[in-house]
Amino acid sequence: MSHRVSIAQVSAGDTEAAVREAINLAGGFESLIGSGTRVLIKPNQCKPCPRHSGFVTDGAVVEAVTRVVLERNPASVIIGDGAIAGWDFEGFSTQEAFDASGVTEAARRLDVELRNLNADAVEEVRVPGGTVFDTICIAKTALESDVIISVPVLKMGIRTHVSLSLKNMKGVMPGGEKRKSHRVGLDMAIADLCTAVKPHYAIIDATTGSEGMGDYPQDAREMGLIVAGRDPLSVDIVGSSLMGVNPHEVLHLRNIAARDNRVAALDDIDIVGERLQDHRQTFTRPFDVFRSRYPEVTMIQGESACSGCMNELISAIIYMKRAGYGDSMRGLAVVLGNATEPASSRRIVAIGTCAAGFPGATVSLPGCPPKEADILRGIASVCNIEAEAVINAMESTRRQIWDAANDLMSR
Repeated sequence: MSHRVSIAQVSAGDTEAAVREAINLAGGFESLIGSGTRVLIKPNQCKPCPRHSGFVTDGAVVEAVTRVVLERNPASVIIGDGAIAGWDFEGFSTQEAFDASGVTEAARRLDVELRNLNADAVEEVRVPGGTVFDTICIAKTALESDVIISVPVLKMGIRTHVSLSLKNMKGVMPGGEKRKSHRVGLDMAIADLCTAVKPHYAIIDATTGSEGMGDYPQDAREMGLIVAGRDPLSVDIVGSSLMGVNPHEVLHLRNIAARDNRVAALDDIDIVGERLQDHRQTFTRPFDVFRSRYPEVTMIQGESACSGCMNELISAIIYMKRAGYGDSMRGLAVVLGNATEPASSRRIVAIGTCAAGFPGATVSLPGCPPKEADILRGIASVCNIEAEAVINAMESTRRQIWDAANDLMSR
């Protein structure tokens, strides 16, 4: 089966025309939205960012999508999201994010309700064949919607390589569930989430993308595109490819594809409109920026290194250094994926199934991926670090972040 994904170019600054073209090329809303349909438009409003930052969905794109939806005369339309809850970094106010991105103004112009999903009523639902979630709490607005349109921005993600339409669904989880998704394994949690509640259509705001760590303005990348399609997985595969990322490296895309007996690749996708190869760029990867900020550790990646192991490694390294063990990690080599590059270090930690059997590894940590605490303890064991002291400091810091985030999320 071929899945159609459209790429439309923004010409003369006319965002709405590009959104309409992308939707029409991808098949439109005719068979999806009717007079009795309850629609949730789900942008990425993870934190307050200025318009055109490439880190959140721009108000102009949200407004254009909403206008097209309203023309179908649905029963109801809600624009909703819930900002970051705070895990290793702070949480944010959803309303402040709506305001900064221009979404509040767009909703007011169109007389459409804007809803903070972090403050929404929730319902616990079962996850069929869940990997890390048996049940999951979801905002009732999402569960009561007949159609969910995911409208992410085109950006890289420090923990998941990319953050597109499927990861964007994290916004329908209440704050506590967002945090839990990090604790149990983020990529697999996203896959379980999208098994329980999957968007029915995806439209990527690729007018401005975001690379690296998403620092504004230096990491904003002008693209001038809109990407759309009825199959969110296919849309995310195209979005990843536009940023120069092999979709197979993104664990949640790979897992979601496997659940549908597919592979995370372009092979069964019919791209219409603009040619992907004419617009593909190579975005700076967040993990490469992260690695440069922690020169104490040599991080060796093989071709099969994916977002799963990288995600679990990141917190371990962050908190080791925060706890004052930066010098203790000097000379440490961490191996991810099926690396063949030799390591000169006498202290080598091989992380995950792909790295098993790396020559000379001091410690090999199995799992796909291993858990964060196991990685931390493995590194601590070869660096003469007291692991439990770091874990206690980590838990204390995360509690403080969560306490500070609670009030912001409910505003």
